[in-house]
Amino acid sequence: MKSMLSVAAALLVLAACTNDHEPGYAPAKEIRVDASIGQMTRVTTDGDESVFETGDRISVYAWLGAADDAQQLVVDNSVNTLGDDGTWTASPQMLWANSSSAHYFLGIYPVQEVSDLKAMNYVLTPEDQEASDLLYAMNAGTENKGITPTNTPVALTFSHLMSKLVINLNFRSQWSGTPVVESVRAIAKAEASVNLLSGEITPQGDNKAIDIPALETPAPNYACSYAGIMIPNSNLIEIQIKVKDIDEPYVYNVGVSIPLETGKYTTVNLTLGRDEITLDNDITITDWAPLEGDYGGNIFFPGA
Repeated sequence: MKSMLSVAAALLVLAACTNDHEPGYAPAKEIRVDASIGQMTRVTTDGDESVFETGDRISVYAWLGAADDAQQLVVDNSVNTLGDDGTWTASPQMLWANSSSAHYFLGIYPVQEVSDLKAMNYVLTPEDQEASDLLYAMNAGTENKGITPTNTPVALTFSHLMSKLVINLNFRSQWSGTPVVESVRAIAKAEASVNLLSGEITPQGDNKAIDIPALETPAPNYACSYAGIMIPNSNLIEIQIKVKDIDEPYVYNVGVSIPLETGKYTTVNLTLGRDEITLDNDITITDWAPLEGDYGGNIFFPGA
């Protein structure tokens, strides 16, 4: 009996050593992600969608070492596509480097091939607002200690890196009806270096005339509205409004930069007379949200 008990005990120890997990357990090998957008929309001109849509694609990067040092890449721009079933499919497949090391994750939308995650070259493309609307998501785990291999999808919650400029126009009674606006342009920098690990953006280059697209539906109580992606803190010094049959554009310039903040709207309400352009109320900065609805600001900057 004693011998039989010893054998039984030995078998139990062996079982404990070879199967420390629940039945059906499989070591994590493949990395899966679950991407979402924070309390904001990714639509850049109209609409109020706040989720990714079937067919959307994101770039995913993962590395070992430290959250702020992506030198040891184990996933280098794996393009993940959202399927009809709500899951993301990676190409190429994403794999954990090993079973114990802490991993750090970065997601980018739209898809970006980036050689230096601390210095991505960004160029604003006014004619492609969705491509210009750069979103990113960092997941460095709890207290930036990384994520160890798991069968649970890695959560990536995206936020906007750029700003959005909204310009609302009204016209004084001096005009015989509502004039035709041919273009609205913002004079600011259109290039930047983006540190995707910290979210810091450094505008670069000279100021350029950036076309701001017209919205199909104007803001309440305004004749027409325009909205476009802008680089934060990009030295927005001037807004130009070109009216049909008027040779020179109307210019709004008060001698200081109009503020643009990461992940925020800057709203400028202007009234255009025959001989002047004036600011209607204060310039406001608000959280990124669908254009329909309240335009009230929570940070105010004195106007002219």
